[in-house]
Amino acid sequence: MTLRTLLLVVALLLATAVPASAHVRLLASNPEPGQALDTPPSSVQLTFDEPLKAPPTITVTDPNGTPWLMGRPTQDNKIVTVPADSPYGPAGKYTINYRVTGQDGHIVIGDIAFDITKSFGQPLAVQQEQPRPQPQPQQGHEHTAASTQDEGGVPVGLWIFGIAVLLGIALALVIRQRRKGDKPAL
Repeated sequence: MTLRTLLLVVALLLATAVPASAHVRLLASNPEPGQALDTPPSSVQLTFDEPLKAPPTITVTDPNGTPWLMGRPTQDNKIVTVPADSPYGPAGKYTINYRVTGQDGHIVIGDIAFDITKSFGQPLAVQQEQPRPQPQPQQGHEHTAASTQDEGGVPVGLWIFGIAVLLGIALALVIRQRRKGDKPAL
């Protein structure tokens, strides 16, 4: 095998390499990002590009950072629906926070902001006395989404490692070929 053939094989391997599947991505939500509502939604619905591996964590917070009461999430293929029941809320910006685990095992975190244009319900004294829940750290690989999506793909380090291995093999074959060529003929 000549050096040119070997380099051609390495180049073809690199050109046809298929990247690993990307992490789970949010495709749509209800309410939509930036949507203005007159009344609070009765549920939050998130649509992903693949089914989730584990039950998601989805919360909604009001403009003061107070969390809504959320029901148990249900999943229908790629669509997750969570009942939301908040008896009171001020007008302003609300945030849906989600934490999901894709089929590849990676955790993806994101948020979606929407507005409620009018105050609703009556404040409850109990709500004002409850402390805000603190997020619990979880083990695993976490990738934070800037707003609603996570940029996925193969880590750069893995590409560098793969290229280094291929170049090492190519170098070993070149050295072996040259050594064969240096031996005297019998």
